[in-house]
Amino acid sequence: MPILDEHITIPSNVSFKDDLDFEYLRDAGQQYIEELSRKIWTDYNIHDPGITIMELLCYAITDLGLRIDQPIENLVSSPENNFERMHEQFKSAKNILTCKPVTAIDYRKLFIDIKGVKNCWLAIHQLPLHTECNIADPKVSFQPFTGSEYSTESFNVKGLYTILVDFDEDEVYIEADIIAAIFTKYHQNRNLCEDLVEVLKVPKQCIRVCTQVQLENAADEEKVHATIQFEVGQYLSPSLRANSLTEMLDKELSSDKIFEGPILENGFLTPEALEKSELRKEVRLSDIMNIIMQIDGVKLIEDISIDNCPPKNDGDSDCNQNITANSDAWIICIEENHLPILCDQSTFKYKKGFLPVGLNQEKVDEYTEELEAEDKASQEKSFDDLPMPLGTYSKIKYNTVQHHLPENYGISKYGLSNTVSDERKVKAKQLQAYLLFFDQVLGTYFSHLEHTKTLLSADETLQQTYFFKAVEGINGIENLLADFPSYQENVENIIDKLEDFNERRNELLDHLIARFAEVFEDYTNTMHKLFGTSKDSVERNIINTKNKFIKEYDIISSERGLAFNYRRPSQWNTNNVSGFQKRIALLSGLDDYSRRDLFNDNITIQTLKRFTIADGVHIEYRWQIKSDDKVYLSSRKDFKSKQLAITELLEVLKLATNQNNYVLRRTKTASKRYYIALVNEKGKVIGRQYNHYYATKEKAEEKRIATIKFIDDLLFDEGFYLIENILTLPYHTGDIGELNECLPLCINECGTCAEIDPFSYQVTIIFPGYTSRFSNIDFRIFMEDLIRRELPAHIQPRICWVGHIDGALTRVEKTPIIVNPNSGISNMVISKPVVSEKKRKASKATSVFRVGEDVYDDNFTYTINEYDEDYDMKHIQKNWKAFLKSKSRKAGGYMATHNATKKLVCAINRMNTIYATGTLHDCDDDEGENKNRIILNRSALGSL
Repeated sequence: MPILDEHITIPSNVSFKDDLDFEYLRDAGQQYIEELSRKIWTDYNIHDPGITIMELLCYAITDLGLRIDQPIENLVSSPENNFERMHEQFKSAKNILTCKPVTAIDYRKLFIDIKGVKNCWLAIHQLPLHTECNIADPKVSFQPFTGSEYSTESFNVKGLYTILVDFDEDEVYIEADIIAAIFTKYHQNRNLCEDLVEVLKVPKQCIRVCTQVQLENAADEEKVHATIQFEVGQYLSPSLRANSLTEMLDKELSSDKIFEGPILENGFLTPEALEKSELRKEVRLSDIMNIIMQIDGVKLIEDISIDNCPPKNDGDSDCNQNITANSDAWIICIEENHLPILCDQSTFKYKKGFLPVGLNQEKVDEYTEELEAEDKASQEKSFDDLPMPLGTYSKIKYNTVQHHLPENYGISKYGLSNTVSDERKVKAKQLQAYLLFFDQVLGTYFSHLEHTKTLLSADETLQQTYFFKAVEGINGIENLLADFPSYQENVENIIDKLEDFNERRNELLDHLIARFAEVFEDYTNTMHKLFGTSKDSVERNIINTKNKFIKEYDIISSERGLAFNYRRPSQWNTNNVSGFQKRIALLSGLDDYSRRDLFNDNITIQTLKRFTIADGVHIEYRWQIKSDDKVYLSSRKDFKSKQLAITELLEVLKLATNQNNYVLRRTKTASKRYYIALVNEKGKVIGRQYNHYYATKEKAEEKRIATIKFIDDLLFDEGFYLIENILTLPYHTGDIGELNECLPLCINECGTCAEIDPFSYQVTIIFPGYTSRFSNIDFRIFMEDLIRRELPAHIQPRICWVGHIDGALTRVEKTPIIVNPNSGISNMVISKPVVSEKKRKASKATSVFRVGEDVYDDNFTYTINEYDEDYDMKHIQKNWKAFLKSKSRKAGGYMATHNATKKLVCAINRMNTIYATGTLHDCDDDEGENKNRIILNRSALGSL
């Protein structure tokens, strides 16, 4: 059997502590001296000035080492507002180790934490859908297809839940208010592709226990009876005991185990306790006997039996249900999703010796109240945080070593006497200059140590990773340096030449990210490979992305499976989006993950209606990038099809990311004025400004910079929509209706409905496919791989890269059919020409038409053919916004109208992915980078 290699690990402590060992440093320094100068220097005793200086420098190194060796909380502490600053530097255990609910146990913790909830359970909501397997016209319905000539199948929609609640019997709690609180709490913590249908009071199955118990002679029979009833009740329906932080630590649990799950208000609940309080499947007589025998004062059980309590018909009792579960004398089977409770028809009889024992019911009630009060008090704890290590701040300042030499060296802060010779003064200055080098090296180290807090943070304002500080306190330093006034500046220039800020900052950020077991390697490589022509811009983007990722890591980590809360009143221009969207955005460099308008009218295809004698009425297209009052770029020609205009526009959006592609050109007119143009790699003008000319080159350059900024802001306004299919299921009406027209129902060739469920655990992810990055096929592949890697494994994504350009156009074609002007056609966009037909035929010029008038001419032969609506970003955005507005209405029960749902379902299931023009390349051809290369047998055009 082969021996497996041991795992390679990074040691937690890589320091050899040599910098703290003065003797080691002294011996190593003396050895270097001996090797370098043994022919001319043989006196290595401590009285030698060279040895003295060496020892002093060794001491300075140990001082630096001791400061480096301080606890990290000391190095990053602040002189002011240290508590707040430390919480900015680090995430506390409560904020970084907890997460939004994922499992059923997590959700139970969340709801049991609500006052008035004794216990609760999640049950799968049964909602069957029926399918008719008609290949030509498949359908789904809430009602069975009876009498259909096609095969039919049924399936249950997944991801819907019912919450069963065991309410606290305290009268201060109102059940309706508790149910509303549960709905609110659930939707604040709803998981992707899941929804809560109803909250119900858990149905109860009443168990009758009849027993006769022999007591000890000294037993308090009232206390024994109250304890037996309480403990048996806890066995059937246990309440949960919360723990304080101290109690959790006393269990010797690690901090990640203590804070596992959601943040609560009333103490910590352990998974073990929740598992023990699951709804029982059966009640065993042996368990009840064991509980009774463990109570103090019980001697033996003379007789005992259990069975189901006979139902009552008064309508007020919890025991009026009909139980069908099989049972016997030893085991009572519990109905599914039922809670067993002790029946009021149970009988408990007690004896001491041969004599029966009577009970004082008032004393029994007192003992029962004490037990219940103790149980309730055990649930009222606080959810405390682990204390943040605050550290002790100490100012890190370097003091020159020159002041620590004996005064007879003449370089202390007192200097030399005025009576000494000039030669002695010169020698002192030489020693000062010699030691200044060591001073500056040590001072620079101290300066870096002082900035540890900044370097190990996601500080977006940080512009350097090397730090320099001039040495202070040296007498006559201005005489030691040739250009003392520029001393600080000159050394800083040296530091700047040494520093590669982007590389070092990325290494530091990678270190911080690695502490969360996260990596950015794929994103970094993708950005460099696809958009590396503007290296500084790409590096800044990567650094900013990492900074934001670290700053918001507590959110994107704990909320990675969270859905948005559709019960909030405001659903647009909001950060109320799924945790998955936030995480994907911060992993892919999206500046803004809010739900907002992704379509804008700044980038558009202009539709031009033309009329010529040869072609008649036709439509041409021109792309534009514009503001409300200015066209910044426009195509140089008109296109006969919209797709041709879109193709060139996608190329333009890629070229527009490189400011070197914006050039100034001069008109051919006599004025020779300047205008702004966009050129491709070959220098060919692909777009330009019209009707905006500038007399001077300086003015044109100013406008060129303004154009670059305007377009740059547009192109990086990236985002995406995530639509959960389950939210479009109209289970509240029980009617699918016209949604069948748009649902993606696929039947295989055999006519069976395999995997036809269009609602369960599916999301539709919609990107604007026209931005500079999103129009690149390789970047799309990166994004799709990232989505599939980060999306919960049980959820299936449909990813689409839709177009920007609005559709719903009307095309008018010339045909040999004569249109009757009295036919009632009202949506015809062609009206009578302004010029007469005779004049038009004579000039053979393009006629101008008035649009929108119901004016017809019998001499014209036109027919009307309407395009289908293009399901682009504008159309999808409009219907997604309308759907959310409809669904967030409290008056509508937080369910969208059928009309809004249908429009959204049709929009997302009829949209198409758009592609920029690709080029065919060989597998080994590296020149095709960033050119949407297509490699045969290795390319996939998106995912639908």
